Amino acid sequence: MPAQLQQLGRQLKTTLNTVAAETGCPVECIGIDVHPRLEFNVDSAVAAQVTTLYIQEMAKRGCHGYTSFYLNAAQGDAEVEHTANSARETFTLITQALSDGNIHQLLQADQQEDLFRRLVT
Repeated sequence: MPAQLQQLGRQLKTTLNTVAAETGCPVECIGIDVHPRLEFNVDSAVAAQVTTLYIQEMAKRGCHGYTSFYLNAAQGDAEVEHTANSARETFTLITQALSDGNIHQLLQADQQEDLFRRLVT
């Protein structure tokens, strides 16, 4: 099973990086194969808004989660394809919003906050 998860993670990273390049979205799927994550290469002033928009738009497309992926053995090609198709639409929206400077206007959810901020404030 560890080999299956590593292969799935490699496939997901490759696919999402291809989608990012196709859409011009400033994001990269990085990390260890069994737990890949997205890293948006945007100005820190809009990073939380971009992350929130990503989460919001992926959820609308049936992909519920954050910018990191928790893989399991029940996932396969169909799930990677669904994630890629959803990401293509979402990355396109993010790219356009960054260009237009209107990310905040597209947010329908509360802005994502630093998970550990509540522990230090």
